[in-house]
Amino acid sequence: MQFHHHGYVSGDPRVLPAAGVGLDRPAELPDEVDVLIVGAGPAGMIAAAQLAMFPNVTTRIVDRRPGRLEIGQADGVQARSVETFQAFGFAERIVAEAYWQTEMVFWKPDPADPSRIVRAKRTPDDPAGVSEFPHLLVNQARVLDYFAEFAANAPTRLTPDFGYEFEGLEVTDAEQGGEPDGDHPVTVTLRRTAGEHEGERRTVRAKYVMGADGARSRVRAAIGCHMAGDQANHAWGVMDVLAVTDFPDIRTKCSIQSEAGSILLIPREGGYLFRMYVDLGEVPVDDHHHVRQTTIEQVIARANEILHPYTLDVRHVAWHSVYEVGHRLTDRFDDVPTEAAGSRTPRVFIAGDACHTHSAKAGQGMNVSIQDGWNLGWKLGHVLEGRAPESLLATYSAERQVVAQNLIDFDKQWSTMMAKKPEEFASPSERVVQSSSPVVPS
Repeated sequence: MQFHHHGYVSGDPRVLPAAGVGLDRPAELPDEVDVLIVGAGPAGMIAAAQLAMFPNVTTRIVDRRPGRLEIGQADGVQARSVETFQAFGFAERIVAEAYWQTEMVFWKPDPADPSRIVRAKRTPDDPAGVSEFPHLLVNQARVLDYFAEFAANAPTRLTPDFGYEFEGLEVTDAEQGGEPDGDHPVTVTLRRTAGEHEGERRTVRAKYVMGADGARSRVRAAIGCHMAGDQANHAWGVMDVLAVTDFPDIRTKCSIQSEAGSILLIPREGGYLFRMYVDLGEVPVDDHHHVRQTTIEQVIARANEILHPYTLDVRHVAWHSVYEVGHRLTDRFDDVPTEAAGSRTPRVFIAGDACHTHSAKAGQGMNVSIQDGWNLGWKLGHVLEGRAPESLLATYSAERQVVAQNLIDFDKQWSTMMAKKPEEFASPSERVVQSSSPVVPS
């Protein structure tokens, strides 16, 4: 029971009355939209959830998957992101189901016998108390589910259109020197990837397009943005597993350093699964991504070498992957060339991994992507409803590129520290100090 301006209304307060374009929302993807979002990851879904609150803005979000993400990918949720979730009404619910990271334990080689590891130090996760919320560990799929629920219950009744892959786009805008193309100057070509119409192509015209389609972003390529930065030089195997082990801190986040390499241990929600980022060593320049063929059995064997004298008997692997650390950043986050900045309105934007790539171990990627989408979503909504001038949209690239650079600088420091051998640290406390670096500004 909620009190509204016209009296008491019974029902779920999270389900808002349909309004505007949500009153007769077509099930099929329409030919024209105000905003087309490509990619239903964290950046895309938070932007979609925000735009779902603007009744007169037609927003659709497409994704190449046949359905919702079920498992894997990111898991670290910083307190700042949980504060953001408050705006969507699910902060308390996700806190209740997640693992709370309240401390971190550091393990190192035993000075008396370096082939064995011993506990070195236990530190609080947030000694400064920067937020009322804890640092959480929860499957990215659940974060996306909550955003999807909010969008579906918003006035426009927005739901993702799964089974569409982005193939290309063309902007025909008078501001760019071309012929004006009405109110929808961006023409997007999509291909169906699932269902009875698999393989079919279709076009959608949009006023604005947001590319949140990952590190291999086709939207980024379509607008001529270029990734620049370091090449990958260190490989890690990551696995979510159910296992029998005698390692005493298996339900606590740990940084484990041994003569055989390093592990970052992340307990998972639910009380049983845990994630391990296992050091696979340096990658030769001429490796040509061969390291990605490392099997799960090899990753488990390496983990056992690092954990000695403790053992890890993996009974079930829920998800696993192998990746190389690469720190790269695009030259811009929209379709306006650097030399033309300020001369015209951007029509196409990119966000999340489409703009910045880095390792997953610092637990920042999903969080910075969420803030990318947050920054752009409200700006598009206000411009489309006439509450703000189009010039507001140019601030997105300028604001978020600085944050992305800070993220990459931080992650370089973290990844280098995690890859160091114990003898390379100046003192036993250096590792703890570096691991307690402040959270990247969002």
